[in-house]
Amino acid sequence: MIIQKSKVKLETPYLICGWPSIGMLGYYVVNYIISELKPDIFAEIDYQDYTIPHNAIVENGIIYSLPQIQNKIYYLKTQRYDFLFLAGEIEPSFYNMQKFAKDIIFFLQHLNLEMIITFSGIPSNILHTDEPKVYIAKTSSVIQLPIKIENLKKLNFGIIEGMNGVLLSIAKEFNINGICFLSEIPFYTMDMTNPQAAEKILNILNQIFSFNIKLDKVKQDIISMDERIKTTFTDLNEKAQRLFSQIQDFSINKTSRKLDSSSGLTFEELKKQLKFSLPESAKNKINELFKLASENIEYAKQLKQELDRWGVYKEYEDRFLSLFLKNKKKGKEK
Repeated sequence: MIIQKSKVKLETPYLICGWPSIGMLGYYVVNYIISELKPDIFAEIDYQDYTIPHNAIVENGIIYSLPQIQNKIYYLKTQRYDFLFLAGEIEPSFYNMQKFAKDIIFFLQHLNLEMIITFSGIPSNILHTDEPKVYIAKTSSVIQLPIKIENLKKLNFGIIEGMNGVLLSIAKEFNINGICFLSEIPFYTMDMTNPQAAEKILNILNQIFSFNIKLDKVKQDIISMDERIKTTFTDLNEKAQRLFSQIQDFSINKTSRKLDSSSGLTFEELKKQLKFSLPESAKNKINELFKLASENIEYAKQLKQELDRWGVYKEYEDRFLSLFLKNKKKGKEK
């Protein structure tokens, strides 16, 4: 059930929505816009008709009923455009997604929506420190954004998960323009909130609609995510080293050989036993830095930092040192 709370008059508004999905992208983006622009409440949504409880809440050994879930639709009027914002806390049950999408469109149809905009992540073999690419998918090839965004490519093939895709499919049936912005998400952050991708999307929305949203909080979230991932990988490395050290101890004791208490498995040995391999994106970046360093030796410092970051300097040592020999020869020729 959707209940209107405001009688404000809106002219062909843009409906910008997002639900939790890959990288929590849509939910993060729309909630961030709401927190920064502080729009007013337009309507309330009661999720009771769209969700089927599949769990229960337990606290101090007592089982409680699930709380009633409500979402709000917000509105914002600017000099150039009118907007509606919806950030779904949860998605409706799988079998109720189409019903929910149709109810939203029926409820807002009298407003003559200009466009519906959603967001989604695309799992990709990139690092969380890499700049993600953003793609676009539209309900019609003739749809145009208010301004042209450079380097924004169409998605040739893919899937838009959950309500972020279902709503646009239903909108297409009702001849309502719809666009989804899709950003690359590293495979290993699929279940995490990804502010790196959100920052890219928010910058695009700032360009299109002149929101002038400040991204200081997003940048803080990016730093926090980087620290969490580094801590996680460091912890995993330490645990793996201890594990292999224990296996090594067991093997040596079994053959009645003495093992020095200070011995253990180095990270290099661990990588060999685990058949450690760099992600393609990391290899590409290292090769690019080698190429740059061969042309300008000043890039050698950045290259060394990247090799050390991945712990693969030993594997590239000969190639790295050859850069300086090559540079020395060039100096003599001059």
